Order: sequence, then C-alpha cells, then structure tokens
Amino acid sequence: MSAIVWPFLIYWLVLFVTCYTVCEVGQDMFYDEVTPKVALKVAGGSFILAALATWLRPSFETIFTTDIAWTLLQAIVWFLVFMFVFQFHPPHALGLSLVTMVLVTGLATLGVDSLMKPSRTLAPVRSQPQNQPVRKSLTGQPPTAEPAK
Repeated sequence: MSAIVWPFLIYWLVLFVTCYTVCEVGQDMFYDEVTPKVALKVAGGSFILAALATWLRPSFETIFTTDIAWTLLQAIVWFLVFMFVFQFHPPHALGLSLVTMVLVTGLATLGVDSLMKPSRTLAPVRSQPQNQPVRKSLTGQPPTAEPAK
C-alpha cells in the first residue's frame, strides 16, 4: 500500500507546485488576470496528473523510446487538464502542457525513485583481513638456498 501512497503524494506535491506556478504566471501573462479559485482548480488537476504519473512512472530514459505510446496518452491528458481544468485557451494549453509534462514528470520520477529505493548498507570496516589461505601451496614457499659448489 505504501508503495503507491508515497509516490502519489510526492508526484502530487511536485505537480501542484509546478502547475500552480505555471497557472499563475501563464494566465497573468496571456490574459492579464488569474482565474478565480485557481488553487482549487490546480489541486484537482494536479490530482489527476499525479494519479496518471503514479500509474505510468514516466522517466527520461523511456519517455521517448519504449514508452512512447504512454507518453502520447499522458500528453493528451495533460492537454485536456490544462484546457478544461486550468482554463487556458487551446493553443496556450497545448504549449504549456507539453513543455511542463516533459520537464516535470521526469524530474518528479527521479525524486520518487530516489526516495523509494532502499539505501545501501555499508559493510563494517574490519581491522584485519579475514582471508586465510585454503591450501599450503597458496602461502608461498620461502626461497631455498642452493648449496655452494
């Protein structure tokens, strides 16, 4: 259960902050005002995007190669969220959503992976080597002096 909850919460936090910033700056730049109740809209839209990211786990390594079909699905969902939930005009929604999706989903996945992978435990330092030779032939023979003639 925690294998789904923690990644979802991390994605949701990252996507909420990013989408809120994009909505505030983008709507102010394009339309000279921000839509009312933008925080609630961003919370709902980022919830949808975080659920999709939790399911797909997009990464920079596979976003344009083996998982291109999932990337296209994700691009469509991002465009629809930016257009209908965040209320951008279609050309603005297309540009902002695609750029934000490509940059933020990979970075959020890096954060999720780094926080969810167990850390390596280091071996304790030993003062003396514990490797003992198994056979006598591995210990080496002392040099023998040949008798003088």
